[in-house]
Amino acid sequence: MLRVAIQVRDLISSNVTSAVEAASNPAKMLNRLQREIEEAIISLEGERTKTRQHKKRLEASIAQTEMREADWGDKAKTAMDHDREDLARQALLAREECRETIAKAKDEIAQADADLAEIDGAVKELEAKREETREQARAQAAADGASTGTSGKTSKADSYLSRISTLEKRSRFATEDSAGARTSANVDKEIDEMRRASTVDAELEKLKGGAKKPARKKAK
Repeated sequence: MLRVAIQVRDLISSNVTSAVEAASNPAKMLNRLQREIEEAIISLEGERTKTRQHKKRLEASIAQTEMREADWGDKAKTAMDHDREDLARQALLAREECRETIAKAKDEIAQADADLAEIDGAVKELEAKREETREQARAQAAADGASTGTSGKTSKADSYLSRISTLEKRSRFATEDSAGARTSANVDKEIDEMRRASTVDAELEKLKGGAKKPARKKAK
């Protein structure tokens, strides 16, 4: 995504008129620029499809995890009703893990929404830049007396772009963890465990106070 983002930024900021004036072969330069813009749009469309699918998977995962969260809460109450504090604690720990999973998934969904908004904006800008380039190409073709050949290429490009939604992204990008992130992972994990333990301890105290024991019958 980083390479595409850099390419998109360069294409959007490019000055077509200045490029034409500086080119030794304006028609060839315009055709190449148009192809580059179309390739960038295709890549972004592929990213948009992947991001939408990822968001749907996250939403489905949240729904399932929320059900598990509620189930662990019920199990903790059942365990306390039977004086099994050890089981109640384990159930509450499992519930806290569910809550953390849900929180992380929601953060990822928020990031996905931000990515989709950014992609939409970039595609619109590229479409505008593509139209600008096409207009320049038409003008150049007319000046060169080759408008027929140029229009044929444009029509082919339009047909190609109309099937963008069926194309997959052509390049995959991976991000590497930094050394600092790896060394701090254990610290983050330990702190998270301490936070979960504190939350569970507080919940256990509440359950202890609210646990109802069955009343014993008085001997006659």
